[in-house]
Amino acid sequence: EEAGIQLNAEQADWRYDTDDDELEDQELEAYYMYMAQLQQVSPDAADSGPIFDNEPLQKVSNDDHYNVFAMESTHPEQSESVLDTYPIEQDIQNVIIDSLDMSDDREEIDQNDDDNDIAKERELLASLIEKLKREIDESKNRNKFLETSNKVLIDKLKSEIKDLELSNNQFKEANNKLSEENDLLYADIKKSQAELKRRDSIEYASEMELECAKV
Repeated sequence: EEAGIQLNAEQADWRYDTDDDELEDQELEAYYMYMAQLQQVSPDAADSGPIFDNEPLQKVSNDDHYNVFAMESTHPEQSESVLDTYPIEQDIQNVIIDSLDMSDDREEIDQNDDDNDIAKERELLASLIEKLKREIDESKNRNKFLETSNKVLIDKLKSEIKDLELSNNQFKEANNKLSEENDLLYADIKKSQAELKRRDSIEYASEMELECAKV
């Protein structure tokens, strides 16, 4: 029961389906009053006995906000009151439909957000892979350039070493030749020194005098 209204199985099922915050409290109360008035004017209402308390109904009847549900003793006015509740039922159905539509829209938005996030992650991953490929290619090109440069430097160094070896051999030959010439010069100098020493001696002077006397 809710607000003094006895619910049948169909109404209880509807209430259970709408308990998930899909409707506002005011709309639920309007629906309950609508169902109460339907039972009030139903031909089986007299046989089935009272289906709601008088006090909650009187409270609803005196409420200015819900005075559209005020009931008189005559059946035509009651029928008119019941007819006035049809737009409310339609509004409730519209609210339910709008709520379902909003729920579907939220799910679609969430799905779109997830798809956008996945797309962004894929774009980022593709960008990182492309950047990594460029870096690998640049590294390969640098290594290839360094290998070529090293080969050129090694060949140049080998050529310079060969030239140095050739120059060193030539220097050795020249040095040996100079050494031989120095040895010859040294021998000549020694010979000259010995000759000078001999001429300076007394025996050499005597020999020269004898030679002069013979002439």
